[in-house]
Amino acid sequence: MQLGDGPDDVGALRRFGRALARDDRYVLDESQTTRLVDKLIRQTQMAAVGHSSTSRKRRHIALYGRFVHLHRRHVRRLQLDDKDAGWADPAPLRSGQPIVQGVRGLPLEQREALLLVVLAGFTHREAAEALEIPLSLFIERLIRARERLALATDDGDEIEPAALPSGAPYLRVIK
Repeated sequence: MQLGDGPDDVGALRRFGRALARDDRYVLDESQTTRLVDKLIRQTQMAAVGHSSTSRKRRHIALYGRFVHLHRRHVRRLQLDDKDAGWADPAPLRSGQPIVQGVRGLPLEQREALLLVVLAGFTHREAAEALEIPLSLFIERLIRARERLALATDDGDEIEPAALPSGAPYLRVIK
């Protein structure tokens, strides 16, 4: 599988990767984040060569799944290097946009679930497949991420889709 099957596959994966790699627990500046994401994309491309015979949707899911796997491996290495980094604790929020800072403060598993749905546009079933976890576990992570995100914002209110620019993703509510 080659990135670039679609007009903006690399750009979409880069946006997803930058959002995933931005974490208040492990602070990277913008150039470090860009280098890390580009490195992970290259590794994803190398690993994805064997998926050329599958459908485009399956390749897309495998692509994001592989990227997430490589990012997790990178984070685990960082955790081993610095066991006192406080990775399991919620990070303090910095000033800025409350939603952006709230996403940065989410635990990695919850951030992955949220970003796969919001940024990558996957259905819940597709995102669970990309993460290689049961659908029920994925939905639990997504619900927890949304709850934490609502607490991180001042008002905790839901964002109205009409208030967003045309075509902008928004958080869908599951009841």
